[in-house]
Amino acid sequence: MPFGKGKGPKAPKPPKEKKPKKLKKGKGAKQGESQPAEGQEAAAKKKLNPIFLVISLVVIAAAAAIVVFVVLPRFRGEDAPPEPTPTVEPQPPELPEELKVGEELSVVGMALGGDESGAEAVLAKTITYTYINLNDAGKAAETYVGQLSQAEEPFSVVDEEFVLTDRPDFAAPEGSVIMARNLPLPKPEETLEEESGEPEESGPEPGESGEPEESPEPTPTPTPEPVEPPERMVLTVRIKWSEGQCVVTADEEVGMVTSPPRDNVPSGEAVTMRGAVDRLKAMNPAELGLPGESMDAYEVLAVDGVAMVDGAACIRVHVYSEENSAQSSEFMGSFLMSIDGRHLYRVDSITDEVEIIK
Repeated sequence: MPFGKGKGPKAPKPPKEKKPKKLKKGKGAKQGESQPAEGQEAAAKKKLNPIFLVISLVVIAAAAAIVVFVVLPRFRGEDAPPEPTPTVEPQPPELPEELKVGEELSVVGMALGGDESGAEAVLAKTITYTYINLNDAGKAAETYVGQLSQAEEPFSVVDEEFVLTDRPDFAAPEGSVIMARNLPLPKPEETLEEESGEPEESGPEPGESGEPEESPEPTPTPTPEPVEPPERMVLTVRIKWSEGQCVVTADEEVGMVTSPPRDNVPSGEAVTMRGAVDRLKAMNPAELGLPGESMDAYEVLAVDGVAMVDGAACIRVHVYSEENSAQSSEFMGSFLMSIDGRHLYRVDSITDEVEIIK
């Protein structure tokens, strides 16, 4: 008999649990059966993924467009595209509603629409006086012409083109005459550089070396735009007389008082100093801006030397008057006549500026 305990009967094994069979891909649950919860969540995620992908692409594209078209141009210094300007309908111009005629009368002013939005009403400088109850209107007009000719700034008798001419016949029952004188040109505006003067030189500050620094590259000087010369203006007095009255109209007009053309100098022949003096003595004082009726009351002297005006050689001539209380030679003006005899200039005794007479 073998030693030890005897083997007893073996305990029965517990029954194996059967695992549920997995469903095959592509096949759903049978009718009446429900899928497990995990399977439903996975299917829902698979259905939502394409939508999220499309939204993400749209957001990325929008962000890229903002960076390219808005952010980068600002860093590069490029201006943003201008906003469209709203159109504004033109407004009618503001014009005077009434035009005064004398002290009591008036007429309706011009009214314009929006198509003339830039129109302006400028009051004319013209002034007219009518002298009435005259015993001899022609003689009154002649007296007034003499007053204007001997004024401090004398006038001359001219035609419609402001060319010097002869006086009319004041004994006629009616007639007209034009008196005019040149107005000085406006002075050119002074530039800022002329007003500021020369820049002050400053030495090196303490602590800085006196070694010269590299000068910056010179800035190219911009080409100045061509400046149109100012218009010449004349002050005119138009006198018209008739029986018992004389109408005087003063105005400022565009033009220049000039002498009639003279062909006294043959081609190639130059004017001498004596010739320049004779020419001035033959002129009317009003042409030179001098008072009086004749140059016989003046002493005309030529000065040695030649002055250049616009590239032309000129002879300088001085005019003196002895008709004063001290009976002394009074300097009346300085003139320049070109050697070819075609041009005559007046010289300002203070500024030495040259003004053309003819």
